[in-house]
Amino acid sequence: MKLDCWVVRDLLPLYVENMVSEQTAEQIKQHLAECPACQREYDSFGSTSRLDVLDTPAEFPQTDAKPFRKVLRKLNRQMHGLAYGLIIFFILWGFSLTGGEDLMYNSVIMPIVGLFGYYVFKWKALYKMPLLLLIINFLAYHLRFAQIDLVSVFPWTAIYSIFVVVGVLIAFLLHFAFRKERKE
Repeated sequence: MKLDCWVVRDLLPLYVENMVSEQTAEQIKQHLAECPACQREYDSFGSTSRLDVLDTPAEFPQTDAKPFRKVLRKLNRQMHGLAYGLIIFFILWGFSLTGGEDLMYNSVIMPIVGLFGYYVFKWKALYKMPLLLLIINFLAYHLRFAQIDLVSVFPWTAIYSIFVVVGVLIAFLLHFAFRKERKE
């Protein structure tokens, strides 16, 4: 039985990989000896098979990363600006809740302030965030943002600082966990 060209061309990848039966291989050899077009197709496979080509890693041209880094720096500055704004917003919001019934929401709000503080200041957030809390709380008191007296500003700032430090520690643990996961 003589094979058609389209059948041989379909079977060539299997033939090159020695994945056809002996009878089929013999018929393909006969056809290649008689058909120059199919022989050229067979020769185009070369000494390496298509599977060998798939196993070799693709090489990509090296490009200049400066424009990409510039965009990343700009994005990073914008993200830090957003984080600063969120820190101030959450501190003011939490301090405004101090004199009312919603005081317990600060047990959630202040750790969030710590998370953003860690993003902006890293480990310096442990002392910068309580200082920032004191300054903003003192200003909020003078602007009559909350209904508490001056003596109460300092204890509330100390309590909120504890929650902020907890948020910083949570952010560090998350950073550590995800960094470990990426390395594996």
